[in-house]
Amino acid sequence: MIQLSFSVLNSCLQPHNSHCWINRQLGLKPEERPEWIKGKIVHKIIADHLAGRKLDERLKHINYKFPITESEDFDERCKFEIPIKFGVNDKVVNSYKVIGYFDGLDLENHRFLEIKASDPVWSLIKFQNSMQRKLYAFANSQITEAVLITCSKYPDRWAQEPPKVFSVPLTPQDKSDAVKWLLEGIQIIEKGDFSGGLVDGKCVDPYCYYGRNCQFK
Repeated sequence: MIQLSFSVLNSCLQPHNSHCWINRQLGLKPEERPEWIKGKIVHKIIADHLAGRKLDERLKHINYKFPITESEDFDERCKFEIPIKFGVNDKVVNSYKVIGYFDGLDLENHRFLEIKASDPVWSLIKFQNSMQRKLYAFANSQITEAVLITCSKYPDRWAQEPPKVFSVPLTPQDKSDAVKWLLEGIQIIEKGDFSGGLVDGKCVDPYCYYGRNCQFK
């Protein structure tokens, strides 16, 4: 069984970056970036506040509470799995499993949480168009609402620019879009063409997920 995730599908299995699938298969690690570390710190502050583990005065304007939020990397309480069987002429060729982790869950109220720390912060339209949101909507049929908390990666800026909250209902079209996108990624594996982002065998993608660690630099 081939295991995938949103980050793998997004960073390795799109037409413009499919060479990154080779990097992944070689066991190479993405280049660590400072903004990722800052994002993890902010993620923990918000997750702890929404779960009531450690309240933060700067977030008191957020009315949502989530009984489950990630308290560690790959928190099993937040995990989901989507089994996919890829077939040709009614014959299964390969089995896939898409895994992911919600930032938070409130199953009683049928909602999940997404936290995005970035500068500039996310807009509502960006969240509505987010394929990650749509994939996560597809992952759990009980969930009907996605809540986004978006803020600067620098908490000392929150006094001037408080974290924003957006709520988006999940629709059948979201799930349809997710399935289409997911299958397009799987088809790249099935076709075996991993030349996306390469020119004359060299990586030309300035935003390559693997950065300096890319096998094709």
